[in-house]
Amino acid sequence: MTAVQSPMDVHRIERTNRARSAPIRSKIIDYLVSHGASKVADISDGIASSRGSVRYHLAALESASIVRSNISPGARGRFTPFYGIAPERAESDF
Repeated sequence: MTAVQSPMDVHRIERTNRARSAPIRSKIIDYLVSHGASKVADISDGIASSRGSVRYHLAALESASIVRSNISPGARGRFTPFYGIAPERAESDF
């Protein structure tokens, strides 16, 4: 359970709940918790969803600070990013 200590905590909890509201996002989070940092292709295969859909939902999860990529968004065209659960989330929220 997450402790609420400030208005920012409430905002963070609401943002997390919205980000997790789509079933595919929960599948992505579960996959990353089980398998660790992974490429979009591996996540896509693991949850039986299209790569485009996984990318879309990873972007929403990244905006909510639930997942983090090892490569900044501006450099992703040249490299394959790996996505994992954000370190500050790894122990507390899942």
